[in-house]
Amino acid sequence: MSLFDAAERFAAIDRSKVILDSKGCLHAHDQSSNCTACVDICPVRAFTPGTPPVLNDQSCQSCLACLPVCPVGAIHADDDVSSLLNCATHVEDKAVELVCGLHPQPGSGAQPEGLAIRIQACLAGLGAGAYLSLAALGLEHISLRTDACQACKWASLEGQVEQQARQANQFLAGWNHADAVVCLSKVVQPVERPVWDAKNPPLSRRDLFRMLGRQGQVAMARAMENGVRVSERQPGRDRLRILSALAHLPEAASPVNLDGLGFASMQVSEDCTACGVCSKACPTQAIRLEKNADDSSFSLLFTAQKCIACDICAILCMPDAIHLEKAPSFDQIFGADETLVVASGALVHCDKCKILMTAQPGVRFCTLCEHRRSHPFGSIMPAKLKAQLKNAKKESKS
Repeated sequence: MSLFDAAERFAAIDRSKVILDSKGCLHAHDQSSNCTACVDICPVRAFTPGTPPVLNDQSCQSCLACLPVCPVGAIHADDDVSSLLNCATHVEDKAVELVCGLHPQPGSGAQPEGLAIRIQACLAGLGAGAYLSLAALGLEHISLRTDACQACKWASLEGQVEQQARQANQFLAGWNHADAVVCLSKVVQPVERPVWDAKNPPLSRRDLFRMLGRQGQVAMARAMENGVRVSERQPGRDRLRILSALAHLPEAASPVNLDGLGFASMQVSEDCTACGVCSKACPTQAIRLEKNADDSSFSLLFTAQKCIACDICAILCMPDAIHLEKAPSFDQIFGADETLVVASGALVHCDKCKILMTAQPGVRFCTLCEHRRSHPFGSIMPAKLKAQLKNAKKESKS
């Protein structure tokens, strides 16, 4: 095959094609998970409910709305955010309109002196993290054109666009910009104004000289997107973009209300046995169990920014030692210490199976061996997991 043929084939690849990694899905980490984010958001029902769900390639229309809602980044495709951020570095004003690829009148807007940036897919495929990234680049007013949503084949996604705008404003309230992102559901008197293609913004000779003085902004846009890498066991792309954008914003002027944004802080009681189940099961590596060189002590580490409040750790914890606070303060999540030690102690070997466990007065056997001594033919299951599976079984029958 010649280089020219290879280049043609590469160019023909549809990089916006949506791919579901079932092994990375939350259901692969937790059999009792009730996550239906992709199923619920899809406007054409391309996802079939299941554990994990199944994606029908033939039905998918690449609106990309499923990308920012997946909590663990198990859905892959090239979205419009990288191009949008690059395009935004060319914008001189502090305001911009964002228009989707299906808008019938992208060349007209609310203000004649305004500027619009058009992306290829639906605005619902951007996520709150994209708007925070635009704010970090200096944009103070971001208008989302939703005036054509009702007549669109993806009309059901209008609510998702509005929700993402609310989430972004909830964060930006800490920087006194609680109304930075607005949805324009109606444009009374549309006027002609420039519209740029996010993937191909205009670039004149004057722009080239101007861009030389804005290399810091360009570098910031690249840095924020470089923080969104597809790898195993990490939060979804929207969470990663939120974290990256917040890291590039100045210190917040007031506390940010995180209620309903999927963050959680963790508390671990002295009942922790250092079994490590929570660390192995955590789909985002928010929890890590570390032992010293001679296995005589342990530390359970928690990175709150990575936690998606999925409850897997609490459900699987045999001694019920884990408690998640789902209305944490901003300092609890974005405080000075990114990773906290939530439990620590000495380790000893179980007298029977020799597994390592926490050293507790009068305790010689691990939880499993202690149970088997009293119930030789019985099984043991965490109480919360047992309840979850029971409820899931009831729901499947109804």
